[in-house]
This record gives sequence, C-alpha cells and structure tokens, in this order.
Amino acid sequence: MISIIFPLYNERDNVIHYQTDLFLIIDDIAKKTGDRFEYIFVDDGSRDDTVEQVRALARSRSDIKILVHQKNSGMGTAIKTGLASSIGELIITMDADLTFRPVDVLKLIEKYRETNADCISGSPYLEKGLMEEVTPFRLLMSRSVNFLYRELLRSRITCVSPIFRLYRRSVLMEMTISSRNFEINAEIISKLLIRGKTVVEVPVPLLKRKYGTSNINFKKEIKNYLLLLYRIFKTKYLHSEWK
Repeated sequence: MISIIFPLYNERDNVIHYQTDLFLIIDDIAKKTGDRFEYIFVDDGSRDDTVEQVRALARSRSDIKILVHQKNSGMGTAIKTGLASSIGELIITMDADLTFRPVDVLKLIEKYRETNADCISGSPYLEKGLMEEVTPFRLLMSRSVNFLYRELLRSRITCVSPIFRLYRRSVLMEMTISSRNFEINAEIISKLLIRGKTVVEVPVPLLKRKYGTSNINFKKEIKNYLLLLYRIFKTKYLHSEWK
C-alpha cells in the first residue's frame, strides 16, 4: 500500500478537477505497477467548500480518507495528521495544487524499486528547463534557501525544500517532526541526511498553479527556514540533540 498525503487549505478550485487531473493518472500508474493507493486529504481549516468537494469525490471512491482541522495550523501539522492516519508502507507527500505533476509519481516509485532508498525526492534542479513556469521571485527564494541548506548539510542534494517525495514509512516513524509549516519538508530531509539515511533525487518539473491562489506567507516562511537552519547548525556542528 502507498499512502498519498495532500494538505489542503482553500483548494476547492483544484479539488473540483481531481477526477481528471489526479485520480485517472494515479489509477493508470496503479495498473502499471500493481500497487494499491490510499488518498489522505487533510483539510487545514479551509474557509471555502474544499471539504464538501472532497466528500463529493469520496462518494464514488473507497480509497479516500478525509481529515479535518477546525482551524488553520500549517502545512507541517496537516502532513503530520495525515501520516498518523496512513497505513501504507510507503508515503508520498504532494501539493494540493498539483504543481508537481501526478504523472511523476511513477518516477518516484520506479526509482524506489531500483534503489531501495529511504527517500526519493523530486527535484526541479537536476536538469535544465524544469522551472520555466516559476516566477522570478519564487525562483530566487528557492535557489537561495536550497543553497543555504546544501552548504550547511554538506550534501549534494540539489533541492531540500520541495514536498514531492516518497518515503519509507519506517524512517518517518523513527523521528519526531516539529515543524508546523512549509519548512517541514526541509526538516525531514535534513534529519534523514544527518542520520545517514539514503536520499535519491529524480528530475521533475515544477509548474505554475493552474487554479486558485497560493497560501504562502513569505515573511513567515523565511523566518521559519532561518530557525530551521539554526537547528541544523546546532545539531550537525555543536552536536545538540534533534530528535
């Protein structure tokens, strides 16, 4: 079983397209690989009718779980809620806006079967031309953050911050994840690298959002990423405990 976790916050404009943009694609992948999937949608206090739209989809599918936060608690909290409810031995995390393509889930699975790594991470930096739809400001932010993480971790990993990954469930259950927001993805991969776990990247494009608007608060996220960098420094170089 493979569990796919989607944190949702005011994503009704994307959810209404999931039948064609998500389920048909993953169903086709399931036929090719022989895997069973469960979809875990964690609504993080949406103010629109995101939950109602997911429930409408669930009426015709038995592989959907819907979990609801009464108030907005952040992407990290939503992912942790989804992880606690998952039953798959493999865990995939994805953005609700599908800016990482569902068709590339097949790349994650195939690379895992090839390498047996602890984490397969999608990276738009492995090849040229994979970030052509990204705005200059977001591209600058992404490059800056990932450069700092790579230097601090002394790692060849090209992209530390993206959500689009496949994990062994067992390696996630070994760690305590403290992040509540977007920096959760950087926290997880940093801990994996510090602990000597195997992380393998695959090239995937990062697209622009087709529907709705982004929920990222850049000032807040910059602060969170800087705090996480400090935690990494303390752990890696001052040998401070980071569970």
